[in-house]
This record gives sequence, structure tokens and C-alpha cells, in this order.
Amino acid sequence: MNITADQREQQRIAFIKNAGWEGAAVEALPVDASARCYFRLTKGRETRIVMDAPPGIAEPVAVFAQVGRHLFSCGVSTPVIHHEDIENGFLLLEDFGDKTYAKLLKAGWDEEKLYELAVDVLVTMHSSQKLAQIDMPPYDLAFLIKEALIMADWYIPSVKGEALSVEARQDYVSAWCQVFKSLPELPITLVLRDFHIDNLMILDGREGVASCGLLDFQTAVLGAAPYDLMSLVEDARRDIDDGLRIRMINRYLKAMEIDRESDEGQTFMSWYYVLSAQRHAKVLGLFTRLYSRDQKDAYLKHVKRVSSLMSISLQNDILKPVKSWFDTYFPDYVVELESQTIDQEKVLRSATLTEGYPVSLS
Repeated sequence: MNITADQREQQRIAFIKNAGWEGAAVEALPVDASARCYFRLTKGRETRIVMDAPPGIAEPVAVFAQVGRHLFSCGVSTPVIHHEDIENGFLLLEDFGDKTYAKLLKAGWDEEKLYELAVDVLVTMHSSQKLAQIDMPPYDLAFLIKEALIMADWYIPSVKGEALSVEARQDYVSAWCQVFKSLPELPITLVLRDFHIDNLMILDGREGVASCGLLDFQTAVLGAAPYDLMSLVEDARRDIDDGLRIRMINRYLKAMEIDRESDEGQTFMSWYYVLSAQRHAKVLGLFTRLYSRDQKDAYLKHVKRVSSLMSISLQNDILKPVKSWFDTYFPDYVVELESQTIDQEKVLRSATLTEGYPVSLS
């Protein structure tokens, strides 16, 4: 059921009252790329965060609550849930403060130590025998291809000004299928999919891994462990030195007792490279979709970085079928993209057309 902004505000006021925080000062926090919004409540010296995720629009708060409690049980810091209204899409959360990794890095904090801590969080998670013991969607071939197609449907018309043909789009899908089907199997674990500096925080008064707080994990799936490590060290919104990236990968492998030169290590890195290319393809589509569909242009400035990262990933031999597709259909995909060069109406029409094309994963 659609409700007005005023009706939603009244629901939020009622939730705050029922949670025992009536009369608190309410501060709206900056919005991100999602449909959720957040508010900080202050009453005396105490604070809480309200997550407002309208049912049917944003990711269900029930999933955030489920995954958050599960991660906490696996030894990492997620916000305590003090009150909940699952039906109406509200949670009252522990306030982790404002020390996001992104802010701290801008302020000159030690980059190496922050990334080491984040890697250690992943090691703690992946060392927990119960991490995968949660009912979440599988990050299977259909899911991975669906994400990769966001680039085909939104990024390509944003750059080229025209839609892919049915045949070219199917060839794109077939190339990705060939790559994923060639990968050796890896054990399944919980994959957060958004493990990067904007969703990591430093928590005062805590030691070790517990001092790193996790946010934004409600799109978690069951998939391959390299994904979250890759999303940390191949950040869409921040340049990361190659040396730092290599050191963090090696830190993770050493802690997990994986020899990079062994069969296990080679399998891990093969998945890493493929998931890297897939994620960057997806993100290119997401960032251009945010502009043409949602009128959010703040993410276009990252397109050159993300397309360059994808280009590096595609040099790996295991990705030859996908690289060959780009060489054939879209060789000039590494670009700087500015809003004035994008015909939003044409992109919307193109995406509406191509998203309806049938594809085969066989």
C-alpha cells in the first residue's frame, strides 16, 4: 500500500513513542543510494538510530535483523536492536556514532591499520563454523548473471547511446556462463555483498575485531568467500594502492591458512578475479541507473575508476570469454562519464526494452 510522506512520518513518530523515546530530538541523517533513511534520536546523553525502510520499497528490516543477530553470534559487531516494528519497516538501533572508515581515512587515519582490521573481521566471520547456517538466497548462476546484466542494460546505452541487440545480449550472458561454469567449487559461506569502507565503523571503547562495526548487510546471500574481500580492496568509490591490495589479500590468505600457490589458493584467486569483474560490471550499471532512473548523479564520478578496475580483472585468463565479448561488442568501455553526455530518456527506453529480452543460461 502506498502512503504519503506525511503518513510515513506519523508512523515513524508512533514507532518512536512506542519505543520509549517520545520527546527525543530527531536528526535526519544523510541518505545513500538505497530507499532506506535513518534518523538519530538524542535524549540527554543517550542516542539511538531509527532505520526507516518502507515495506515494498526498501530491503525488509526483518532481513537486517536476522543477519545482524547472526553476524553478532559469529563474533563481529553489528548494531544491537532495541525495538522493532517489522510489519511497518522500523528498527531502533544502537548508535555506532559517526566514525565511518570513509571519514577516518579522509581525516588521515592509518590506512594500513584500518584495512588490516577490516580483513581481520572477515577472517573472524569466515572462521566461524556457523556463518553459513542461515537461510538466505543462494548467490547462484542466475543471480550472478542478473547482476551482470545491469551493466548491459544501463551502462552500455549510457555510453553508446543505443541498446544492445538480442543476440549481443545473449552472447554476453553466454560468456559469463562459460566463465562461471569453468570455476572449481568453493565452500559456501555468508556473503555480505557491501563490505567496504562506507559500511565499516570504528567503535570507541572496544578492542580488536569488536572495534570494527558493520552496517548495511541486509542484501547478504550464500556464496563464495572471496567476494567480500574483493569488495573491500577493489572499492568503487576510492582509489586503493596495488601494494595495499596485495598485502590485504595475503593477510587474509595467511590467516585462513591458504597457500596462494596451492590448488586451494589458485581456486580462491580465480573466484576473486571473476567476482571482481562481475561486481564492477554490476556497479557500472547501478551507478548509471541511479542517474537515469533515480536522478542521482553523485555516482557518475566513480565510473572511470570502476571501469578501469573491471579492465584489469578482465586481463585474467579465466575471463577470456567475457573479455572477448567486450573486444567484439564494446571495446571502449573504460570512460569518464558526465551527466551532460547521457540522454536519460533514451537510456530509460533502452533499458526497458533490453530488460525484457529472454536469455538462456545453458
